[in-house]
Amino acid sequence: MHATIHHHRGPLGTPDLGRDALGTCTLAHLGGLTGVVVTFWPDAAAAGEAAARRPAGTTWLDTGVYRVVDVHSASEAAAFAQVTWFDGPRGAGQSAAELRAGRERIWPAVRDLDGVGTTYVLMAEDRALVVVGLAASIEAFERTREAINGTELLPGEDPALLPGPDRVDLHRVLHAALPAPAGAR
Repeated sequence: MHATIHHHRGPLGTPDLGRDALGTCTLAHLGGLTGVVVTFWPDAAAAGEAAARRPAGTTWLDTGVYRVVDVHSASEAAAFAQVTWFDGPRGAGQSAAELRAGRERIWPAVRDLDGVGTTYVLMAEDRALVVVGLAASIEAFERTREAINGTELLPGEDPALLPGPDRVDLHRVLHAALPAPAGAR
C-alpha cells in the first residue's frame, strides 16, 4: 500500500483524488489555515499519478508519495491527528533504527492508552518518515508523549540514530474513511 500527502491552504471539503483510492483522511491544522489530505493507494503507480492531481477549489501547496511501512490499530478513534515528520534524506541505518523503535518500543508503550486510534508509518523514497496518528482527543496525544518519554532504550538501540522528529503538527480530522490495516507492507 502507498500513500500521498497533499498539503493545502484554505477551506477544503472531501476532495476526489481518484477512484482507485483505498481510503482518505482530510486534516485541518489546529490554529491555522493549512492542512493535509492523506490518501491511500494500492500501489506506487496509482500514488504517483495521484500526486500530480490538484482538485479544483483550493490552493494546493505540495505533495509527497510514500510507501506504507506499518499500520498499528488500537481503536477507530479519529477526531484528531498528529502528523510527525522525520525529514529526509535519511540513511538506511537511521531509518531501520527509527522503524525498530516504533515497532518494538513506542507502539507497545502507547497502544493500550485510552483514545489512541490507528497509526500509519509512511516512508518516502529518500527514507523520510511521516507518522500519522489518529486519536479521540488532544489529551490522548499528551498521554502518548508522556508514555514515549517514559520508555527506556531497547538493548542495541543507539541514541545517535534516534534524533527525534523534525516537526510535529496537530490537526482536527475533517473526514476519515481509512483502509483496513491488512496489507500494509
